[in-house]
Amino acid sequence: MGGQIKAWLQLVRPFTLIAPFIAVFFGVIIQLAAYGDLSSFLPNLHIIIFAALALSAAQAVGQILNQIEDVEIDILNHKDYRPIPSGKISVPQAEIVTWALAIFSIIVGFAVSNYYGIFMVVFLLFGILYNLEPFRMKRRLWINTISLSLSRGLLPLPAAWSIFGNPGDASPWLLGSIMALWVLAWQNTKDIDDVKGDRDCGIMTPVVYHRWKTLTRIIGILSFLTFATLAFYIASGWLPPNMAALFVLAFPTAWMFYKMARNNISLTTLENNELWASFYLTLAGFYIVAAAAYLMSSYLTLFS
Repeated sequence: MGGQIKAWLQLVRPFTLIAPFIAVFFGVIIQLAAYGDLSSFLPNLHIIIFAALALSAAQAVGQILNQIEDVEIDILNHKDYRPIPSGKISVPQAEIVTWALAIFSIIVGFAVSNYYGIFMVVFLLFGILYNLEPFRMKRRLWINTISLSLSRGLLPLPAAWSIFGNPGDASPWLLGSIMALWVLAWQNTKDIDDVKGDRDCGIMTPVVYHRWKTLTRIIGILSFLTFATLAFYIASGWLPPNMAALFVLAFPTAWMFYKMARNNISLTTLENNELWASFYLTLAGFYIVAAAAYLMSSYLTLFS
């Protein structure tokens, strides 16, 4: 029984669901602080938690679809310990869970708000387009990574913003564009350990296509553009000065780049490599740091 429970947990890859949950939870704090309405947070905490679970469920759908479609690739990449290749969970069983999570995401999304429901549908569509034929964006060089930068970088904050705020506001899209650039750079870390299987099956990721030094340069340029764009937004007055706090994330980014440049990357107990784990933790950090900065500004304004 314990082994079967572990298999179901492995199927949804819970570590990857932390960032979307945090994106909504702290994204709402950012929006309420920006609106000067933080008093609404606790009375609506149950809505916020369900909304965060809905986005996590939508991402879990993409994770499961990826495993359903990539059984052969997982075997080639020595990941036959995963639930489907190992036979612990069958493809029909995984498909049932996928449908259940997708329905949960949509129902909760529209129960929260019409805008949020639309965002959930969009997130699910990204998962389908990325994984399934005839679209299978995963096969297409840089289109694969760009699609993930949109779904995991650009859109989560506007989605969280739409729960109680106006999704047409500029701030969440500007912050989202910064995260999209960062995701475009570092989402590639998930493919570092999958080169052989991806190449053999025609999955043309940037890690497969580019030489290591070339990919490292591209990631370095995109990382620099991330924080240069942040500086430009603040200098232009498009984002408030408190968003300068996000520059603290340049430090873990620099550490990641150092590891990449040295090609000194170790595996973790979380199945993938340490840069992959750092990617998800730093991505979550964008929301946490931004929320902390907005909260600090709100309290300073309150007591000034």
